[in-house]
Amino acid sequence: MNAFFWVAAIFTVLGINISNIVRFWSSASFGERSVLILGLASGAVLLWVDLRVWRRNRAKHYKTPEKVNEYMLRLLKRGGSFAIFANNLSWIRTSPPVRAFLEEQARAGKDVRILVPRHNETTRELRHAGVHILTYSSLSYEPEARFTLLNPKEPGSSLLAIGRGTFPDFYIEEYSDAGHSRVISVVRDLLHIVERVSQREDTDTDH
Repeated sequence: MNAFFWVAAIFTVLGINISNIVRFWSSASFGERSVLILGLASGAVLLWVDLRVWRRNRAKHYKTPEKVNEYMLRLLKRGGSFAIFANNLSWIRTSPPVRAFLEEQARAGKDVRILVPRHNETTRELRHAGVHILTYSSLSYEPEARFTLLNPKEPGSSLLAIGRGTFPDFYIEEYSDAGHSRVISVVRDLLHIVERVSQREDTDTDH
């Protein structure tokens, strides 16, 4: 879109449009032609930049769970800490590399948090390995959303990845603090709420 507005601005300054550009060129001075050429060249550069941004921000399409697991491992390695909001963690059970990375990060003292409705065998094993597991079974709620937030406690450097769909048409969209800070703020609030619920459940269990 930046390229479009740039070219439109150049055309407006020169007083031309698509229909009279040939007539303009034939009667334009050297300076006017230079402005047009430089403007179109700059527009081409902006178009290239726009396409790169679009390709980077568009939803990523995955046909198999294995490909999603490969993506998740690459994603997690990009953050110093992360929070995973999931359901039953079936994808971790089928991905030894992801599981090993989670346990390795936890042993290294990194902030690794997984939020799930209730415990299962996988969450208990991860908790035993040092991963911080948060549950909210008292809400009796099955989440539809699946997302991961990198660097959740570091506003300005967070990255949100949201999964949607079913295989073979599963998509993951990424949102950065730079362009979607309000979305990430809402996600942080959700994580904080779930943490409070989990802490209350732990307190009730202790009593």
